[in-house]
Amino acid sequence: MDALEDGHWLLGDPAWWNLDDALPPDSRNGELKPPKSWNYSSPRGYPEGWKRQRLKPLAFSLLKPISWSLFFLAIVPLPLVFPNETPDDQSFAFLFFIISWSLVIYPLGNSRGNQSSPIHGLFSLPLDWNSLFVGLFLFPAHVFIDPRIGWISYFIFWFAMIRTIMQIQIMMKNPPARFLLPIVIEDWNGNILGDEWSINSNKWKNGLMAEYSFKEGMLAISGLSRGKDKFLSFSFVHKSGFLHDPFFDTISVDNKLDEVLQEPPQIHGIKWPERFLVPLEEE
Repeated sequence: MDALEDGHWLLGDPAWWNLDDALPPDSRNGELKPPKSWNYSSPRGYPEGWKRQRLKPLAFSLLKPISWSLFFLAIVPLPLVFPNETPDDQSFAFLFFIISWSLVIYPLGNSRGNQSSPIHGLFSLPLDWNSLFVGLFLFPAHVFIDPRIGWISYFIFWFAMIRTIMQIQIMMKNPPARFLLPIVIEDWNGNILGDEWSINSNKWKNGLMAEYSFKEGMLAISGLSRGKDKFLSFSFVHKSGFLHDPFFDTISVDNKLDEVLQEPPQIHGIKWPERFLVPLEEE
């Protein structure tokens, strides 16, 4: 990775917030500082300890395709309302339906994958699956029973789409971020964690190493590499699989979560490589 990309790796790309060439601020609205026990500082601060890494806001990847999905869902019935205007009216209506929901599901899955989420299941994505399946179950009945059932299923699909968008909006209230600590990988041992942590690997590895489950998701400790540098990653993973900043003012109210967040994993990190830090003259 070139020096410019490394210099934006923690604070985030200025283009995400239309800042042109100006660097993002150390703290954005809603971001909270971890307790002192975390030895936290910004990339402009002390070159040791935990640092927040902002990830690409989901709006960049989701807003445009979801807008188009609404358009394609709106035109689903047109080939049937105005018959014989296409080579195969039902096939075109079905094609518009598939395109509509693909423009929701694929960007969601792709965005989650780009966050290196430990959760990969399709049905964990924040869609209103129940309503969607009810609509899919009813739709064939319009062929065999009554054509009006097709309209009922179509309105159920709209209901599912609206609820899906609402669920995505709720999920996006917390920006994606994680906290990183550069380490010597031999220093990591999963046994340092408490009994309530589920250990996936006692030794450091790329990917999920330990998790602590809550109602709305889980705290995840993962291994992360960038070039030759190795990191410990600490994040809150929403039940949909999307990473949330664990220290943000809209994070779910959970006393147990607050308690666990008071102390970081008990491991001493090493000095941060200079290429990830912001030189003093750029403050």
